[in-house]
Amino acid sequence: MAATNESTGARQGRAAAGTAAFFAEVVGTFMLVFAGTAAVLATQRLDPSEGFSVVDDVAIALAFAFGILAAVYTVAEISGAHINPAVTIALAAVGRFPWRVVPAYVLAQLIGGLLAGLMNWLMFGDVAKELALGGTQPGEGVSWWTALVTEFVITAVLLVVVMATAVYEGAPGAGTFAGLAIGLWVGAAVLLALPISGASLNPARTLGPDIVAGAFPGWWIYVVGPVVGGIAGAALWTLLLERGDKQVVESMGADDDD
Repeated sequence: MAATNESTGARQGRAAAGTAAFFAEVVGTFMLVFAGTAAVLATQRLDPSEGFSVVDDVAIALAFAFGILAAVYTVAEISGAHINPAVTIALAAVGRFPWRVVPAYVLAQLIGGLLAGLMNWLMFGDVAKELALGGTQPGEGVSWWTALVTEFVITAVLLVVVMATAVYEGAPGAGTFAGLAIGLWVGAAVLLALPISGASLNPARTLGPDIVAGAFPGWWIYVVGPVVGGIAGAALWTLLLERGDKQVVESMGADDDD
């Protein structure tokens, strides 16, 4: 009887943890998408006459960086702070996350993106509609394949950073600085890719505002590019970089000196 009660308690505990993780992904993704896309809309609300300036681009990049930094530290201990379908699918592809949980995480992330889009609509009204709620699309004169490759590369690097700082057991500080490292790369990626692909790195960041706005400019680019790029980055880390060891390399140099 005691064993039965223990088993029931364990199942209830797993269910509660799973529910908490689901809502943590909703909250974390909302924080990220809302911070960045609202910054897109706010810069235009503040100065609608000149389009996007360099200062606007920097402000948007910082908003995404700070958004993901806060989101990671808020929900990392609850759900692992994937807050991105590309991250969830990539971790599952390299055996670092169970496939059976992937649909729930992706659903939660999409809900978070949708809520961010709805909040943008409530806050910014006509400005939000004109800019598709801060959604992404290739820049003027940029081909679809250039945008696709850009999304592939910047998300591949994101997953290398995630693997190195948040997943790898031997990472210095055991992931303490994961949020900072991830936030810094996302900020850099947004700044460099904003005029090319819109710098999504995250299907939920694109699809959430797209669905609310009812506009889907090149939506598949922001699903295929980040998902395939994320898998490539996670595989690169798992197959090659994870085997690296600075101490071993330094000892090899010492052996040569001898």
